[in-house]
Amino acid sequence: MRLQNLMPWILMVLTTAVNAQEFIPLTDEDIMRIGLVFAPVGSPDRQSGNRFPATVVNSPESVSELAMPFQGVLERWYVSTGEYVHEAEVLAEIRSQEVLELQNQWLTAKAELEQADFLLSRDRTLLEQGIVSRQRLQETERVATHARIDLDALGSILDQAGFDAEALEALERNPEKLGVFGLQAPKAGYLTARSITPGQYAQKYQAIGTLGGSEQPWLRVDIPVRYAIALEPGDILSLAGLSETVTVRFRELTVEEITQTIEVLAEFNTLVSYLPGQVMSLVVPPAEDGALIPGNAVVYSGDQTIVYFRAAGGVEAKILDLEPAGGNFFAGPEVRVGDQVVIQGAAILKGIQLGLGQSE
Repeated sequence: MRLQNLMPWILMVLTTAVNAQEFIPLTDEDIMRIGLVFAPVGSPDRQSGNRFPATVVNSPESVSELAMPFQGVLERWYVSTGEYVHEAEVLAEIRSQEVLELQNQWLTAKAELEQADFLLSRDRTLLEQGIVSRQRLQETERVATHARIDLDALGSILDQAGFDAEALEALERNPEKLGVFGLQAPKAGYLTARSITPGQYAQKYQAIGTLGGSEQPWLRVDIPVRYAIALEPGDILSLAGLSETVTVRFRELTVEEITQTIEVLAEFNTLVSYLPGQVMSLVVPPAEDGALIPGNAVVYSGDQTIVYFRAAGGVEAKILDLEPAGGNFFAGPEVRVGDQVVIQGAAILKGIQLGLGQSE
């Protein structure tokens, strides 16, 4: 039915209306004539609440930096961001003058040890033949011992660049690999970031990437103060449109000055396959108990939000302080679950209500 066809009837209602602005007297016939449709107020569930964009991140308990054991120039990456790597897998190739010098020192120390071992073997034979003294043999033994210590020390340093005993022995056969080493993964996980590109120089101990563990990912979200202040570690939250839930593990104790938000970290409660960087919607429930009002039941008047409730003999308008909850709104304890609210025809009621205010 067109609104203009209802005007005579509306004027009749205005002439007989009571003075209370919040109540509009209507019979069942009136309600049918206007075409009012009612729906019950529901109970909030885990999908009810304010929604904030959250980003999947690696667990802060498992993330580790990829630091340069020696200074040098990154020549190439072998692994792309997001790829899973195994422990000790080579992630990148580095050319380093520092490593070259250490390798040359190791080769020199190896030659000195071989010479010392040769002299030691010779002097032992000569001692048995009575040609050299025991003092001479002891000195030869001392030289050989120091040569081995020097070689082992250099080998331990080069081990940081991935040169095990086999790789060190191969240096003599592959001189073209001198000054080049492979950066190895300290553990299994995902390469989550690469902070330098091929051709760039990196200092010793500089982080050139991050490695996330294979543990469950977390969510990171910045939540306005008024909503985040009620969250505590251990609270279980839902994700909009998804079955998975997360548990709050950390809430920052300071407020970001510009955005007036608080950082919150939450951990997934079940095994998931989401990758770092994915964005989803985190549902933060209201801080207090209340009821869930359908979104199409709310009418705006200036900065006020009005909802029309079914009442004996008509409809009652209530000004409520509501919070968004997805496509619906959350009301405080003044609204009861099961109350009937107008979800169609509220605009006509608002016009009638304004007319009541002018009818005196």
